[in-house]
Amino acid sequence: MNFFWGIGIYWMLFFFTVALLLFLFWLWMFIEALKKRDTMWIILFLVGLFTMMFGWIFALLYYFLEYEKNKKGSKKR
Repeated sequence: MNFFWGIGIYWMLFFFTVALLLFLFWLWMFIEALKKRDTMWIILFLVGLFTMMFGWIFALLYYFLEYEKNKKGSKKR
């Protein structure tokens, strides 16, 4: 029986770590949106935070649609 407790604790730690990393990524993208004062993205991030379901999806969308585009545009040639 103790074997199953060990597996359960392992999976709990694994999911907690993944959730923590997704939250940190969300927070990083939210701070970037606040710096740019992009109202639509700020509202989407807050909706994602309060629903606790789509926050990481909005963070990924923001990363690929806005953050990468602005990062590429800021390079000097």
